[in-house]
Amino acid sequence: MVDGGFTIAGATSRPLEILLIEDNPGDVRLVVEALRHGKLLHNLRVASSGSEALILLRREGMHAHHARPDLILLDLNLPGLSGHELLQLLKSDPQLARIPVIVLTGSVANDDIVRAYASHANCYIRKPVDLEQLLAVMQNVGNFWLSVVSLPEGSSTERLGAWRVLLVEDNPADVRFVRELLAQPEIEFFTAPRLADALQLVGEGSFTIALVDPGLPDSSGIDTISTLQRAAPLMPIVVMSGLDDQALALRSIQLGAQDYIVKSSLDRASLARTLRYAVERKLVQERLDYLATHDGVTGLPNRQMFLEELSQSVAACHRRGHDAAVMMIAPSGIGRINQLHGHDIGDMVLGSAVARIREVLPRGVFLACTGSAEFSVILTETDAIMDTPRIAEELIEAVGKPGRIYDKQFYLGANVGMSLFSIDAEEPAALLKCAETALYQSKSVGSNTFRFYSAQMNSAALERVALEHDLRQALERDEFELFYQPIFEVDGSRLAGAEALLRWNHPTRGRLAPDQFLEVAEQSGLIVPIGAWVIEQASREAATWPLVGGKALHIAVNVSSHQSSSEELDGVVARALAASGLDAWRLVVELTEHVMQSGESRGTLAALRARGVKVAIDDFGTGFSSLAYLRRFPVDLLKIDRSFLAGVVEDERDAAIVRTIVAMASNLGLEVVAEGVETQAQLAFLHGLDCRLAQGYLLGKPTDAARFAQGVQLAGGRGVVR
Repeated sequence: MVDGGFTIAGATSRPLEILLIEDNPGDVRLVVEALRHGKLLHNLRVASSGSEALILLRREGMHAHHARPDLILLDLNLPGLSGHELLQLLKSDPQLARIPVIVLTGSVANDDIVRAYASHANCYIRKPVDLEQLLAVMQNVGNFWLSVVSLPEGSSTERLGAWRVLLVEDNPADVRFVRELLAQPEIEFFTAPRLADALQLVGEGSFTIALVDPGLPDSSGIDTISTLQRAAPLMPIVVMSGLDDQALALRSIQLGAQDYIVKSSLDRASLARTLRYAVERKLVQERLDYLATHDGVTGLPNRQMFLEELSQSVAACHRRGHDAAVMMIAPSGIGRINQLHGHDIGDMVLGSAVARIREVLPRGVFLACTGSAEFSVILTETDAIMDTPRIAEELIEAVGKPGRIYDKQFYLGANVGMSLFSIDAEEPAALLKCAETALYQSKSVGSNTFRFYSAQMNSAALERVALEHDLRQALERDEFELFYQPIFEVDGSRLAGAEALLRWNHPTRGRLAPDQFLEVAEQSGLIVPIGAWVIEQASREAATWPLVGGKALHIAVNVSSHQSSSEELDGVVARALAASGLDAWRLVVELTEHVMQSGESRGTLAALRARGVKVAIDDFGTGFSSLAYLRRFPVDLLKIDRSFLAGVVEDERDAAIVRTIVAMASNLGLEVVAEGVETQAQLAFLHGLDCRLAQGYLLGKPTDAARFAQGVQLAGGRGVVR
């Protein structure tokens, strides 16, 4: 005992890693209290079941970078996988068998004691746990195990255990000599007489350690060590030379080798000891390297690593002209949990918050701990950057959900600060500082808020969030409405159909056109249910329109890329047609050229055409117009973009483009609709081309469903419907 606490040999220079496997919250508190009472420098992790413990011990998933425990405290009565079954699994696993296990259980049955010791438990303590007894047992077990048996894979200084040893040596006599010195059945030797052979072997598998003679036929000296080190940076290397060369020895160690030995001084005990210590030093070095670049609580990369990654992203932005965004997330309420329940529980709550943050973030983004309970993210994908306000809202919502650690329920808040490359800063450190400043601005406003560094971006983001909030309720409140713009036959001006145009009757902003809200709808994913409503409503209303000149009118609806790539689109159309009774051939689905080129859309459109629905390319000529995809894709109709029609009278080039599109469509057997007819001269031009269909303000402005239906009835489908 030192200063009221106790120490464990072999563990005085770092915290003792302890895993408590216990499902009873009361017993967890007792162990936490015992460790606090003993003033032991430790890191405690808790698993409430055997399966959870195995994930921690095998370092799977988010636990990949956590150190394995130095000591396990195990309750035998666990849900699912029992303590006895878990103990047998631990002791049969070469990677886990060397970890000492202290059994804690309320069982008084002698059979349980016998089974525990038969499974190689190190000690057995009955509950309720006596604090002094637990501390004494931990000290005794720890002193023995960590100081005597803690070196890798073995129980003595001469026996190495089941090691894979790579011997890089071209002298057959030296190969035999080393094999004789390390003659143990558990050791698997791999010999490489050349550096090229060694590189091939390390590329095919991992090795416990490599013994390397730097003088090889295809390499010599430092080059041998540096090349092998680069090829297998995690493999411990011991340089084995025939020369007592101090300069070479020093340079080898500087390059990352764990030791340098002279062949003439070797014996069985010294070689085994050298190899064992080399492996142990490598493990310590790896742990120190990890601690220098990662947060000790969450296992995330730290601020240094984040800035290095951000530097690479910023450099790529400069080279390619791309954008990037930095988001900084700060959960609030951790300090209160630390005060009430201790830092062990607080750390677990923080880990839970990080897991929730990961669930929200786009896949593959870089997440790091850049401050005390502050986490930063780099976004480089354009869609994610445009969607930062929504992502910020989802992060705040996810972190704020009620959580539970054992019998303790907790609630957290969160704030988010954001900065944008080139708008706010162009250097990595400055970009992170801007996000940090935005985070502090958010905290000054209150919990569960987010802010951009740019005031202009803040205003736009808040406006977008408010619009999205209202948009989510618009369908439920029946705030959407369809207007219809008539489509006429150019020859005779007979009404042929109409295009459905969405309007939003906002309770405070008035009637909004699509360009005022569709971008938000697409970014938030709300376009899919809104688009389904448009198809259903247009089909329902079109089914009531009377025949015009003995012919039924067609109805055209616009479909976004989000809808066309959705597997539900064909189902939405099928249900709309069935519910309304509209003939499938009367429905026209309009998509842009860009959407038509999507692989996901192709199958959906083919299914729609098989159902009898017609497919149109909207704004034709403004995208990547190609005869190849007109031949390949399922298309019935082309809509010439209004920008070309606007100049047909004054600009011969626009006139030539329109003539070409009409002629091409005629040759391919496709229908053509000219959009944006606003003058008699434009209409006369189309009439001269034998373009059959047109729409525009000259022929008829968009109007609501009731007025459109009334106009059809009164005009008999001829003339202008205004």
